[in-house]
Amino acid sequence: MDIQQIVILVIGVVVMGVFMFLPQYRAKRRREKQMAALSVGSEIMTVGGIIGKLTYLGTEENRARIEIAPGVEIRIVLAAISRAIESNGD
Repeated sequence: MDIQQIVILVIGVVVMGVFMFLPQYRAKRRREKQMAALSVGSEIMTVGGIIGKLTYLGTEENRARIEIAPGVEIRIVLAAISRAIESNGD
């Protein structure tokens, strides 16, 4: 192998690494930003499609509680929160 082939190989490996890891890095940053924006009182949707109001958010213990009906709360792990949704007054 001459030096030109080695340079092309190194550039190819770097480009492949960027294409593999950059989307994961961006998704992780986006998820962290979404989680930081959550607060008690936010309306959220879980990955299972359950919609409720956040009544407790414990980031240290990785737990949350959501109210799904008046007086009915369920406990979930933070990873189960899909996204915050806008309240439409239901």
